[in-house]
Amino acid sequence: MTSEPITSPSASVVTANNVLLIVDAESLFSRYPQPSLEPQKPTVIEDGFIFVISGTETTQNTKNDSKALTASNGQIFHVRGRTVSLLAEHSVVFHNISVSDTGILSPPKLVVHGEQTVPAPDPANPTQPGSHKADDHYWECSLLTPGVATCELSFMLINPRCEALGYFSWKTEVTLSA
Repeated sequence: MTSEPITSPSASVVTANNVLLIVDAESLFSRYPQPSLEPQKPTVIEDGFIFVISGTETTQNTKNDSKALTASNGQIFHVRGRTVSLLAEHSVVFHNISVSDTGILSPPKLVVHGEQTVPAPDPANPTQPGSHKADDHYWECSLLTPGVATCELSFMLINPRCEALGYFSWKTEVTLSA
């Protein structure tokens, strides 16, 4: 369906520790059925609704509300968010990440790479890949020194029409080691 090459979002390859935050949207809406619709006054959530997957751990790489991250591929972290969603009923957008101790972890910054080629199956011929364009984004921060930092993650759950269904905030303490 396409002969277009899929290129890296950046000209230089950055070795980073990739972290995926998976939000259990259905359980979150079940526990908080009337979330805030104001980004400045988000619904503060408890532990148990966000799962962290990181390729940096050698034993178990998936933990519910993980509290430890190891920098094994350099000092940079790329943090992305997704939801557990069968039919894309809900998506998550992390719109702010703050850190309590900027001596341990640099202030996170949003990085957006526009118009990336994303592979997708062709329904008429599933073994031949097709593609579409989309923006890639993640939050980037750097480990400055090993230690413990409190991170506050602000996010919204949205529907397929990109309408915000609720704004949430989650604080977690993270132990960072080199």
